This record gives sequence, C-alpha cells and structure tokens, in this order.
Amino acid sequence: MGGGKHEPLLKDPAIEEWIWMRQNTHRYFKINRRTAPTLIAMGVVVPALTYYYACTTQKDGFRVETKVKKSWAEASMTEIHIVVSTMALSYWCWKCKTAADYHRSPALFGKRGWSPFLFECAVYLVPMFLALTGRHLYLTIAVLIGIALYYRRQVPPFPRRHDKWAPDPRAEIFDKSYAVGKITPKPYLSIYRAEMMLLTCFCILAVDFEVFPLKYAKVETFGTSIMDLGVGSFVFSAGIVGAKALLPRQVKNKVVVSTLWHQLRAGVWTALPVLALGIARLMLTESLDYQKHISEYGTHWNFFFTLGLLPIFVPLGLYMYNDLRVTSMGLLVVYQAMYSLTPLGDWLEDAERTDFISANREGIFSFIGYLSMFLMGMSLGKEILPDAATFEARRMRIVSVLGVWTTAFISYMLVNFVLGIEPSRRFANAPYCFWVAGFNSAMLWIFMLIEEDVDSKLPAALSRSGRPAGYDVPMVLAAVNRNSLVTFLVANLLTGTVNMLFETLLCGPVESFIILAAYTVLYMAPALIMYKMGIRVR
Repeated sequence: MGGGKHEPLLKDPAIEEWIWMRQNTHRYFKINRRTAPTLIAMGVVVPALTYYYACTTQKDGFRVETKVKKSWAEASMTEIHIVVSTMALSYWCWKCKTAADYHRSPALFGKRGWSPFLFECAVYLVPMFLALTGRHLYLTIAVLIGIALYYRRQVPPFPRRHDKWAPDPRAEIFDKSYAVGKITPKPYLSIYRAEMMLLTCFCILAVDFEVFPLKYAKVETFGTSIMDLGVGSFVFSAGIVGAKALLPRQVKNKVVVSTLWHQLRAGVWTALPVLALGIARLMLTESLDYQKHISEYGTHWNFFFTLGLLPIFVPLGLYMYNDLRVTSMGLLVVYQAMYSLTPLGDWLEDAERTDFISANREGIFSFIGYLSMFLMGMSLGKEILPDAATFEARRMRIVSVLGVWTTAFISYMLVNFVLGIEPSRRFANAPYCFWVAGFNSAMLWIFMLIEEDVDSKLPAALSRSGRPAGYDVPMVLAAVNRNSLVTFLVANLLTGTVNMLFETLLCGPVESFIILAAYTVLYMAPALIMYKMGIRVR
C-alpha cells in the first residue's frame, strides 16, 4: 500500500455469484410502493370478484354437493397422527439443511434467493399434498427422513467443553440477553402455526375433490378426522400466541401488566374485524344460496363468529378466576356434565330449529368448548412465550410441555375409554378438547426437540437472537404466520370460487392436483407480498 491508495479487496467468487443472483432476482421480483397495491389487489380483490361472479352466474344443477362424512367412516387417531407428523419431518429436513448450509459456506449463510425458496416449497408443500391426498404416505415419510439424515450427516458437532460439568458455551450468551418482559420470537412455534394454517387452508378446498380421502373429512357428530383436528388446532395455537396480552411487558424501562379493562378493550377491537367477516360471509352465503352444512355450526353461525367472540370472553373468564388452567378445566367439566347428565345432550343432537338459539345451537354451545381450548392454549403460551431467565430454564420448558401433553392425554383417556364419551368437533366436548390440546402440545414438544438438536451443532453465537436472517423461519412460513387471518380469508374466498366454477367431485386426479396447486399459490401470494412489504394485519 502506498501513495494513500487502498488495494482492492479480494473478491470471493461465491459472494459475487450471490450478488449477481440478488440483483437479477430483484429485477424480476420487485415490490415497492407503486407495485404493491396492484399485487395485493390481484391476491385479494380479484378472488373476491371472481367468487361473486361465479356465484351470480351459477346454473341449476351445476354444483355437486360437498362430501359429508358420517361417524362410521372416521380415520383412526394413529393414522391421523402419522399424516400430520409429516409437518415435523418437513421441519427437521429444513432445519438440517440450513445447518448444513452454514457449515458449507458461512459467508453466504442466511442469504435469500430462489434456491432456498424452492427448497422450502418442496419440503413443506409437496409432502403436505402427498400426505393429505392419501397417496404414497409412507414413501413420503421415508423420503423426508432420508433427506433429513443426509443433511444431518453433513453437520459436524460443534466442539464441546472437555469437562462435562462445565457450563454450556451457549449459556453465557443466552443469559446475558435476558430481560424481564422480553419476548423473542420462537422459531419452532412460528413454523408450527404456519404449517397448521397451510394444512387447514389446503383441506378447506381439498375435501371437495375425490382425491381427498373421505375419512379425513369432518365427521357429522362423533369421531375424529384431520379436518376436525385442524379446526381445534387453529383455536389452540391462537390461544398460545394470545397469551402475549396477559404477560408483563416493558414500557419505557418499566414492567407493565395489562388490567382487565385494557384486556377487554383490546379484545373488542380485535374482535370487530373478525365479526365483520362473519357477518359478510353470512350475508354472502344467504344472498347467493351458497351450499353450507347446517349441522356444522348452525343456520346463521360460522367459524368467524367463534373466532371473533373469543378475545371478548377471555378477560371475562379470567375475571371470575385468574388462573387459566382452573378456568379452562372448570368450563369444560361443567359443560360436559350438562351435556351428559341433563337433557341438553339430546336437545343439541335432535332438537328442531324453531328459534335463533335452537337454529344455531352447535355454534353457540360449541363456543364453550372452543373457549376452554383457547384458555388451554393461553396457559401453555404463558409458559413458553416469555424468555427463560437461564439457559437451563429454557431446556426445562421441554419437560414442562411434555407435562402438558401427558396431562391432556391422560384426561382424554379417562373421558373417552373410562366414561365412554366419544370426541365431537360439532359440540366441542371434553374428549375433543383434550385430544386437540394433547396433540398440539406433543407436536410442539417434538418441534422443540428438533430445534434443540440442530442448534446444539451450531456455534454459540448462533444459538440465540444472533442468528442470520433466513435461519429461524423460512420465508414461505414466516409470511403465512405474519398474516394468517388474511391467508385464511383468501383461502375461503378461493374455495367458494372453485366450488362454483368446477364440479369438483367429478375432477380426475390430474385436474384435481392442478387446481389444488394453483389454489395453494393464490392463497399464499397475498401473504408473501405483504411480508415483502413489511405489512402485518393483526
């Protein structure tokens, strides 16, 4: 070096290739303030207008009624759990792949591009297609396990301490970042919620096609199925993240706890847009005579009303007794006792629909079960959402989640096998709520184990919040998780559109897969666009 001039920096060919890829990708996938409104309109407004046009131009006899599954056609719980377990295997594949990428090229680790995006779609969406259509389920599981093991073998274990009694090298970084009221994102929770949302949205339309096994559709009254599990998991996972409103938080270096009034006011504001969606759906289905199953929620009730009322009733339930576990169990025990020991059960199953309450009895009374399930999720959320004070306390949470799973499973076994009460999504009874709570707790426990296993092979600097972008949550799932309500709404609009435009039950396997693939791309597009723009709709 001389003459005040700097020598040029050495260029890494891999970095140059990545820069070129980013520049060209940005050129063809550019989102800014000028293009965003058009793209969002394509993802939300266009499906809505198409849905309205399809409904208004429908011809008599064009529509084939949706499949309704009777209790005798139910799938076993073992089969349901095996199918849904592909979500955990997909997470394991992606987690091992990201860890292998780090060890292969730390300089490029976490950089975005088309290759990681396509891998995310392949590992999360394709197995879901194959598993939920009942085609090559066990082959899909074997392939996922093989991919995960292949990448895991490429990840050498991070050098550990020689003294097994010495503290973990990640503990110091973890402990220094702790603060009361601090809630950092939990990757395993975000990915699990997003995967459950994708599963639910896919099943909403897939159930209308012949390629979707009848045993996976919603049961009429008593029994179990994947769609029944998806509905309950939606509520339970919403309760987990909803616990954030009950936790102490930092405001100007002070720890603040929300009062009942603040919780109730926030609940009302949260409920209003969801209730508005419920009213809009009711008006649309009534005016266009769209097909609906009255025995699912009732004549006028729909799932949006259930979701909208939950944040209003949660503060009121806690006001009666400020313990989530006691309140949820108390509601569920009283509701189940009234159903089993009084004429309420017979009335719910066989009563005529003569007034508003009897016409919507499924939605009104199942709300008690969903509220209890939501409170169960909140109790788990209060355990896992706050940052642990120490590294060992973080690991102990795996044990606590296992305890929740065990408790819920034992409760289900007691009610189902000892008392002989079958689970019912239609009425959201005690066995159904315990089953959903136990399954979701078990899946979260598995996701936590996967994260702990792979993270233990990475340097200590990457074990907390210092991870590079793109490592914690894949973009596909991060976008869905950030705007889950928008995704769910668009999926419902597209489902109505497809049902009006196509005779879904008469579509062959190839046509069905093409339509379902296009549907998946369309309902995910608005969430991806909003994610790129940094927009979040709560």
